[in-house]
Amino acid sequence: MIRMITAKDYAGSADVLAEMFQARKRLFKDRLDWDVTVDHRGWEVDEYDALKPVYLVALDETGSHQGSLRLLPTTGDTMLRDHFTEVFDGVVIESPVIWECTRFCVDSRASENLTPRGVQSVTMELLLGICETGLAAGAEQIVGVFDRRMIRIYQRGGWSPELVGENGEGRDRVYLGLWDVSEESAASIRKASGFSGSVLEAGKTQKAVRPIVA
Repeated sequence: MIRMITAKDYAGSADVLAEMFQARKRLFKDRLDWDVTVDHRGWEVDEYDALKPVYLVALDETGSHQGSLRLLPTTGDTMLRDHFTEVFDGVVIESPVIWECTRFCVDSRASENLTPRGVQSVTMELLLGICETGLAAGAEQIVGVFDRRMIRIYQRGGWSPELVGENGEGRDRVYLGLWDVSEESAASIRKASGFSGSVLEAGKTQKAVRPIVA
């Protein structure tokens, strides 16, 4: 199940968000050794978490964090504009119908259940959650930066991006991609994952997410 957490939900989902920030620290700081900020609570947070993003959080049957990601409209401050524009030869992507996805995190403690195509189920839930959320809010594309290991995952997951930029060599090579948000994309992800129906927690509607593309 994917819980969509908008700014108005932050207080009511404080425990889930705390788990998310702790999981981000375990992945991005402890495992990947990125140059990220960890606060006194052991949370990995940055300036984009202050912009009231939408978080999608995969929860297990007990309500514990399994994976998460962050969505922001590209009409405001984004990591792509602030940190990756020069990396990708000055590419700027800005549109009210394109969102940026960052901090894609599968918890080290998450279930290792795999889909028939060999992709971790939590990863597939998050991908479908992005697409479903975008559809509900009128987004047409998602933009994101990723590394080489994710290419095969996206292929197996039925939702490969259009490559619009790449830079670096070997393991340090990074890519800039655009994913189409459509009913066809959602159907492709469901076919690849074996999921049926929506992965979003019941009660989240178009009205709940519409403001982030205003």
